[in-house]
Amino acid sequence: MAIEDHQNCQPVISDASGDESCCQGLPELGGRGVESLSNIFKTLGDEGRLRLCLCCFEHPCSVSELSEATGQSQSLTSHNLRHLRDARILVSKKAGRHVHYELADEHIRHVIADMAHHVLEDLD
Repeated sequence: MAIEDHQNCQPVISDASGDESCCQGLPELGGRGVESLSNIFKTLGDEGRLRLCLCCFEHPCSVSELSEATGQSQSLTSHNLRHLRDARILVSKKAGRHVHYELADEHIRHVIADMAHHVLEDLD
């Protein structure tokens, strides 16, 4: 799903058939949920980590591809990837002898796409 797919997302509207738009209401988080959510935003708040996520937005990438694309050393890339995995923002998958990283799920993809659109609105 491309960033453009989220451009016209509206708050959840349910019709008689039970169909809903892509955005859902805010769930009850509780203390641990707020802490986990805060952790995700802290992790994404680092520009280097965010750049790694942006590289993985369209397709899985290897550590060397990510390092080259972001200009980070492989050591720093691996360090940042560990934080992103721990926060459940990226997942790793083995492909032969290589490990590829991709966004963990559509929730993470949606957050990044929505924030990208939000930033572009401010630039207009």
